[in-house]
Amino acid sequence: MKTLLLTLMIAIVVVSCQKDENQSLTGNLDLVGSWINPQYNDTTVTYDRAQNLVENQFGVIFKSDNSLIERQLNGWCGTPPITTADYEGAWTWKDSIVTIRVGYWGGKANYSWKVLELNDRKLVISVIKTEYQQGQ
Repeated sequence: MKTLLLTLMIAIVVVSCQKDENQSLTGNLDLVGSWINPQYNDTTVTYDRAQNLVENQFGVIFKSDNSLIERQLNGWCGTPPITTADYEGAWTWKDSIVTIRVGYWGGKANYSWKVLELNDRKLVISVIKTEYQQGQ
């Protein structure tokens, strides 16, 4: 009897301590907000949640109506000191994939991101696709 009780208690502890990835990746509502300070590591990018975007620093605001604002370079030159501009776009979420359509200084851009981690402090994505169409 003690062995059965001990086994049951251990099973409960193990199950309750496991991270439920679906719970942290609920989609639209968790993604809504401002994300700043992108930290790049190969094809993975980590963003910090913030109250607002920071002047002349990259970031993105995901809005609850599936529109967005991306703060990015205001021209082709990335040599400091940089200036940024806000570009409007739209986003969708399906099965942890975020698809983004947004303007940029030279036309339109399309991104696909796989959300690897999402919580109240950070967003970690893997870049699946980045396409730019000039002059559109």
